[in-house]
Amino acid sequence: MTDTNDSQDWGDEMDRPEHEGTYEAFLDFSKWGLIGIAVILIMLLLFVYG
Repeated sequence: MTDTNDSQDWGDEMDRPEHEGTYEAFLDFSKWGLIGIAVILIMLLLFVYG
């Protein structure tokens, strides 16, 4: 998504850096959210069977 290929038609109303920043933030939130859920599930598993 962060390639510098400008062959796409973004139009005047589209802010490409803002779009890419939002996409990167979404990916970071998703990654850390999934890691957090995995940690919670592992902790629950340890408390139940530990």
